[in-house]
Amino acid sequence: MRPGQSAALLEELDRFVPGDERERACLARVRALLSTSADPFTRRERGHVTGSAVIARPAGDAFLLVHHRRLDRWLQPGGHVEPGDATVFDAARREAMEETGVEALESPIGPRVLDVDVHPIPASADRPEHVHFDLRYLLTTRADSLSVQAEEVRGAAWFTLPEAVASGIDPSLERALRKASAALLAVGGV
Repeated sequence: MRPGQSAALLEELDRFVPGDERERACLARVRALLSTSADPFTRRERGHVTGSAVIARPAGDAFLLVHHRRLDRWLQPGGHVEPGDATVFDAARREAMEETGVEALESPIGPRVLDVDVHPIPASADRPEHVHFDLRYLLTTRADSLSVQAEEVRGAAWFTLPEAVASGIDPSLERALRKASAALLAVGGV
């Protein structure tokens, strides 16, 4: 990450409108982290900013989810910000390509944050429990060919919103998928 990224994100988040009270609380936590941490993007901290992508069909009628190996559930692709990522948006896009194999990704609303969520990540053999301050971005694709990253992901699949909800996604991801559908409708995705 380049110097000044925290300030740039804080400016962007000044324009962000939360979708519900839970997201409002998450936004406050992200803003606090960005305002107080010397490096809110490093994994060395027990809480750090991550980037993820809500990948949709351009019409917003289906979403590409990955089955996370360690967490054993369907999620949006995403992960940690790496030193080579210029922005959190770049990290989300890179993670989306790595985890799904889809490279033809468009950003219909640009690098604007779609959704904000703060959630705990359970401890693993090599990491203590920690918190992800996740910024979610909207990407679209028409691609059908998927090639999952076997290290982190068991599989990837397209879901309609009702199918995603039935698969057991958490309420924050459901909120993000609904926001993605509305955003794509607003920009005239087809």
